[in-house]
Amino acid sequence: MSEVTRSRAYKKNDQAFVEQKNGAIVRRLVGYGRFEGIDAARSLAHLFAAARLHINFFQPSFKLKEKHREGAKVIKRYLPPATPYERALVHPHLNAAFKRRLREIYRTFDPVALLAHEGRSK
Repeated sequence: MSEVTRSRAYKKNDQAFVEQKNGAIVRRLVGYGRFEGIDAARSLAHLFAAARLHINFFQPSFKLKEKHREGAKVIKRYLPPATPYERALVHPHLNAAFKRRLREIYRTFDPVALLAHEGRSK
């Protein structure tokens, strides 16, 4: 499992894991415009809350399993697509109470309603 970090050593411009989804999620939702003021901050907070739930519980993504080099060619193998929620449920170090709580939260969600909420927040 990869370590969550803010940056890698000796890479001053690198935000290795924290900002990797900016282009895929944040910029797609709100664009590149500049937002100022309390009202904009509240609106963005509501949008990101709904988007976070939708992405973590309902949007599967690939995760790199292994990468090796054969000469100049880099070969990558990926795990089957899964949501962060599904990955958490099979993680061996999470306790059963936390997994049970995640399942309870998941049962209360409707992905269509979350998407509708995201659309209203834009």
